Amino acid sequence: MNDSHMLSDSCILLAGSISHATNDDQIDKAHAFVETLVTEIINSGGSFVGYFSAEPVNENQKPLLFDWTIARKINELTKENNNDVRLKIVASNDRLQNKTSVEQRQLLNSMIARGIAEHICIDDEILTGSNVGEEQIEHATAMIALGGGKGVLDRAHKMAKKSLPVLPLDLQLGANKEDGKGALGVLQKFREAPLTYMQNTGLSVVKSISAITLEEPVLDFSQISKRIITIFHEEEQARLAALPPDVLVLTALPVELSAARQALNISEDTQPFITSIGLHVWKTVIIRNNGVRANCAIASFAGPGNVDASSITSTLLSELQPKNVIMLGIAAGMREKCALGEVVLSERVVAYEGAALVEGGVTEHRSRSTELDLKVRQDVNTYLSNKSSVENRLIQSYEALEIKFPENIEIGPVAKSVMPKTATIGSGEKLLRDPEKFRALKELNGKIEVAEMEGAGVFAACANHKKPVLMIRGISDFGDSTKDNRFHDLAAKAAAAVTADYIAYGLTLNN
Repeated sequence: MNDSHMLSDSCILLAGSISHATNDDQIDKAHAFVETLVTEIINSGGSFVGYFSAEPVNENQKPLLFDWTIARKINELTKENNNDVRLKIVASNDRLQNKTSVEQRQLLNSMIARGIAEHICIDDEILTGSNVGEEQIEHATAMIALGGGKGVLDRAHKMAKKSLPVLPLDLQLGANKEDGKGALGVLQKFREAPLTYMQNTGLSVVKSISAITLEEPVLDFSQISKRIITIFHEEEQARLAALPPDVLVLTALPVELSAARQALNISEDTQPFITSIGLHVWKTVIIRNNGVRANCAIASFAGPGNVDASSITSTLLSELQPKNVIMLGIAAGMREKCALGEVVLSERVVAYEGAALVEGGVTEHRSRSTELDLKVRQDVNTYLSNKSSVENRLIQSYEALEIKFPENIEIGPVAKSVMPKTATIGSGEKLLRDPEKFRALKELNGKIEVAEMEGAGVFAACANHKKPVLMIRGISDFGDSTKDNRFHDLAAKAAAAVTADYIAYGLTLNN
């Protein structure tokens, strides 16, 4: 990830204070570090939340809190109007008016005017240290503890209860109110039980936390700050990786898996994690159009067929607990209804193999049709209704994935548009190479125009687990004697491109 985005969507609470008894050199050291830390966090896309009231100082006018230092540095770093909030100002109107100077109020107001800060007002009648802490923690995604006393311990405890990361630093500063161990107390607890304050990476962080010592530094302030940023970034990535995926993307064939990984930006050297029964699963994130992250997992059945598809899907649903499922791949399309490279989204899946063999050698066909559930139907309908924007995005995606269809090919018509459509899909165990057998499926369901070999199994497993599911297929052949693998790669890539676009712009996430 680009360094300028490592802490995007992160809001840091720097909790701490300094004792009146602390010597001036130590105070200067603390504020110099905070200024460097703020610079590196802002450059990494992060922001801060702080409480603003009177700024206590010692007899030599050295500041004993960090919030105003943070505000001044952010103001210095962000001179332009950009409407990118980098400071959340927790404060009461009364305290701002009566406990701060004109210069301090002008500083905060100018930052608000430029769109780089916002005021989170606390009612003067309920202004307490506890309420201030709760308001800060409401907005914070991570906390750094530096000096301080009981207030720091209280905020660290509340952050831990919310499963948010807390990183204590070792600089000995005391507390402005001389009321506890503060960051040093949190550090002691962190060493004893690191997962309390960093649930995903604490065990590894505690092994190297001495490298970011401020009391006897072995790195310069910039290096320490960058290591702190990396710690928070890796904790967030580990947290996301541990979450149930928003979307499980399933494939059957190697060409489909390759296309899915390419469209979802998973490089060939990215190693999968292995499930309890040996299934390979890759994880990635798609940033949706509203900025929300969609956590995705990709897996493959490693072969065609509804039996394996149903069994493996059921296993993955039990182990990963995804919120949505998408089956991605290639399929045969009826020559009269489809074009090579065209992408279809399932409106229903018809399991056509079911039959009864009755007396007299008669076969009674007993196909089973599965409709999309209401949520998926609504998502697909809304997605396809935005025709212009879908086409524009897919044209760019096709170019990026090097999807270029030949204008003419002897085996049949080629898609002239990137716009996907809905279709009824027949699913069975037969690899169709006979157009008459393909057309005979219409006797079971007159709307069938596409055929494949995994959908019935996937849809059955998802029905049993009550998971919403959609199938997205690229047309690779016509299910007749012209069937070959010339369009496999292009059709798989086209289906993968539509899948990635649908996750980003069509799928509704119920978080």
